[in-house]
Amino acid sequence: MPAMDAATLRRMGASAGATCPICRKSAGPRPENPAFPFCSPQCKLVDLGRWLEGSYRVPGPPVSSSADSEALESRGRMDALDGKTQEEDE
Repeated sequence: MPAMDAATLRRMGASAGATCPICRKSAGPRPENPAFPFCSPQCKLVDLGRWLEGSYRVPGPPVSSSADSEALESRGRMDALDGKTQEEDE
C-alpha cells in the first residue's frame, strides 16, 4: 500500500491522536491498524457484543402500553401509519 499524507489520513478518519472508544488506548491510523477506530480486534469484538446485547440504544418514539393497543383493537384496529381501519383496507 502506498504511503499516505496526513491530509489523506484525516479524510479517512484516521487522526494521529485517535483513541479507542472501548479502552481509551491509542488507536493507530487505518493503514496500520485494520481494527480502526479500535486499538485491537478484541476491543472491536467488545463493541460488537455491546451492540448485540442491547447496551447501545438509539432513541425512538415511546412504546405504547397494552391499554393503548386494546383501545385501538376495540376501535377497529386503526393502522398507525395512514389512519385507516383494517376493514377499509380489505
